[in-house]
Amino acid sequence: MGEYAEFFKFAAKAGALEGYLYEREKIEPLSNWVNNMHVMYDKLPADVKKEIKEEYGTVLTRILQHGEKVLSDEIKSKLNSMLSELGA
Repeated sequence: MGEYAEFFKFAAKAGALEGYLYEREKIEPLSNWVNNMHVMYDKLPADVKKEIKEEYGTVLTRILQHGEKVLSDEIKSKLNSMLSELGA
C-alpha cells in the first residue's frame, strides 16, 4: 500500500472519530458532508487520487451500506455517482 493510501486511511478513521465525538450546536445536512467530500476529492492531484481510489471507493461503499436507512435517495444517488466516477 502506498504512502497516500495510508494517509487516506488514517484521515478517514480520524475524521470519523472526530465526527462521532464532536458536539455541535447546529448539525449540517448530510448532503453538505457528501458534497464537501466530493469537492475535496476532485481537487486532489491525479497521482493521489489514483493511489487512494480503492480505499476511497471502500469508504463510499460503506457509507451506502451502513447509511441505507438514514440516507435520502438524493444522497444515495450522489454517492453512487461518486462511485461510478471511480470506475467502481
